[in-house]
Amino acid sequence: MSDPFIVIARIEVRPDAWEEFVAAAGTCIEATCREPGCLAYEIHESLTRPCRFVSFESWETRADIDRNMTSPHMRAFLEAARACVTAPPVIEVMEPRSIDRL
Repeated sequence: MSDPFIVIARIEVRPDAWEEFVAAAGTCIEATCREPGCLAYEIHESLTRPCRFVSFESWETRADIDRNMTSPHMRAFLEAARACVTAPPVIEVMEPRSIDRL
């Protein structure tokens, strides 16, 4: 198996929308983890800055990521999250590279 594709997102949530965001994220994570190609999908809240979330996803292929982004549960989550955030999320996709490991 080749190295996975990684997706990292940083999200700032309004304090008054915390519960709504966490509920929507939980539903999305549950469905996403059952998708083909999903190796991991987690969202964590900062201990030092409440309402700052970071998501970490690991996928077998870029096509798996693209399919996930158009899934009904992801579209529902993005719609719900849009109403909860203070600014658009910052989302980065990292592709595997041939780099010597330490």
